[in-house]
Amino acid sequence: MTARVARLAGLAAALAAALPLAALPVPGTAAEPRSAIPWLSQSIELEGTPPPPSRPKIGSPPGGDTITVTPLGDISRDAVGLLPPERTGFARDFWGDATAREVRDLVLDHPDRGVPEARALFHRLLLAEADPPRDGGSGESVLVARVDRLLEMGALEEALALIERAGPETPELFRRWFDAALLLDRAAEPCAALRENPALSPTLPARVFCLARGGDWNAAEITLTLGEQVGSIPGPEQALLARFLDPELFESEAPPPIPEPLTPLDFLMREAVGLSRPPGQLPLAFLHPDLDPHAPMRMRIDAGERLVLSGALAPAPLFAAYRAGTPAASGGVWDRAAAVQALDAALAADDPGARAAALRTADEALSARGLRVAFAREYIGPLSRLDPATLPAEARLRLGELLLLAGAVDAARHAAGPEADPRFAALLAVAGAGTAPAPAGDDLLSAALAGLAGAPPADDREAQLAGLLDGGRQGEAILAALALLQAGDEVAPPELRAGLRTLRAAGQDASARAIALQTLLAGGH
Repeated sequence: MTARVARLAGLAAALAAALPLAALPVPGTAAEPRSAIPWLSQSIELEGTPPPPSRPKIGSPPGGDTITVTPLGDISRDAVGLLPPERTGFARDFWGDATAREVRDLVLDHPDRGVPEARALFHRLLLAEADPPRDGGSGESVLVARVDRLLEMGALEEALALIERAGPETPELFRRWFDAALLLDRAAEPCAALRENPALSPTLPARVFCLARGGDWNAAEITLTLGEQVGSIPGPEQALLARFLDPELFESEAPPPIPEPLTPLDFLMREAVGLSRPPGQLPLAFLHPDLDPHAPMRMRIDAGERLVLSGALAPAPLFAAYRAGTPAASGGVWDRAAAVQALDAALAADDPGARAAALRTADEALSARGLRVAFAREYIGPLSRLDPATLPAEARLRLGELLLLAGAVDAARHAAGPEADPRFAALLAVAGAGTAPAPAGDDLLSAALAGLAGAPPADDREAQLAGLLDGGRQGEAILAALALLQAGDEVAPPELRAGLRTLRAAGQDASARAIALQTLLAGGH
C-alpha cells in the first residue's frame, strides 16, 4: 500500500486541481427507498434535477431490436414496457384507479411462487406496457419496483431493456442500469454515460472501476489515491479497489473481508482477482457469469437450474450445461446430467425399451428438482416424433403428460390413443381438447375443470375477485389469483378453482390452462 501511494503521490498532487474533491463524494447516509434490493449499489450520487435524455440510442432489448430513446418530458416512466397489450392480453388501463403507492406495493409484495407458468405470467406483467397510475404524474416508482423484481429473479436482460427504454437518467434507474450492465459484462456504456453526463456524479468505486475498465489504469490509481487522502472511501472498499488495480502487490496479504451487502461491483472485482465468494447462495442476478461456456460444468448447472426455476432463463442453456462434459461424480446435479445424456443417446438409438427406460429416469430426476416443465419444453421436438405405439403403456402415458406440459396438445392426444384412460381424457379437457369429467375422488382435477368452466362465483372470495375485474383493476385481480396459486402442486382445490376462474375472466385463458396442467403434472408422473 505504501509503495503504491508513494509512486502516485506526485501525479495525484498534480491532478488535484483537475479533479476537484467535490467529484469524490463521501458515501451518503440517506435511507434506501422502499423498493431497494439489499445488494443494490450506490453507483452514483445526484443532487438536483437531472437533464433530459440526450443519447439517441442506448441499447437493445432481447431479440435485437434497436431502442431509440426520446425525451419523456412529463410522460410517466411508469407507463414504459416491452410488451404491448396486444401481446399480453392485458388492458391498457391495467391498474384501474389504484394509486402509484398501491401498485408499487402490489408489485413488491407479490410472492412470485408457484408453477412455471404462474411465474411467467407475473414476469409478463412486469414487462407490460400500461397506463400509469392516475396519481403518479411523471414519476417512476412503479417502474423501479418492476425493475427490482426482475433483478431479484435474475432477469437481467429484461431489466436492462426496460431501463433503456425508459432512459436511465435518474439516480434510481441509473444505478440499476449500472449494476445489471456490470453483471452482463456490458459496462462500457454506463461508464461512458458517467463521463459524458455531468449531472451524474459517480461514487469513487464506480469512477475507479470505469477508468480501469476503459484501460486508463494510471488515472484509476490516481483517483483512488486522492480518495484515500481525503478519506472519502471506507477502508474495506479501498483495500478491494487497490487489490483490483494492482493484485500483484497483495499476493502475500490476507484477502479483504467480504462486504455486507455484496454489491455487483464488489462481486465482480473480487471475482477478477480470484477472491472467495461468500458462503451460501448468491443472489440470482449474480449467477449470469457462471453460465459462461468456459465455466466449470457444475457451476454452469447450478446457475442454470436456479435461473430456470426463477423463470429468468429458458431451458436451452441449462441443458447445454448438462451436456457439457462427463459427469464428475454421482448424486445431485451429476445424476441429472447423466440422465439427460443417457436420454439423448437412447433417443438416437433404435431401441424402444432403452428409450422408455431412459425417459423414465430423466423424467424422475428432473421432476425431483422441479424441472419437469423445462424438461418437457427442451425435448418437445424428439418427444413429438416418437411413435407411441412402440412404447409400453406406462411410457406412453408419461410421454403424453410431457407433451401436455410442453404445449403439444395434438401430439399428446395422439400419444394417448383413441381410448385414453379417464384421467388423461380429463387432462386433455383441461388443455382445451374435448370434454371429460374428472375421475371420482380427484378433487384437484375437478377443481381445475370447474375453474376453467367459467361458472358464476362459488363463494365470497371468487365474488371479490370478480369485483376487482368489474372495477377495472385487472392487474390487482391477476396478482391476487396468482397469490392463491403460489403453493403450486400443493394448492388446495378451492384456491385452484378461484385462481383459475379469475385468470380466465381476466382474459388469460391460455395461462390458466397451462397453470392447471402444471399444477396437476409438474410434480412428476
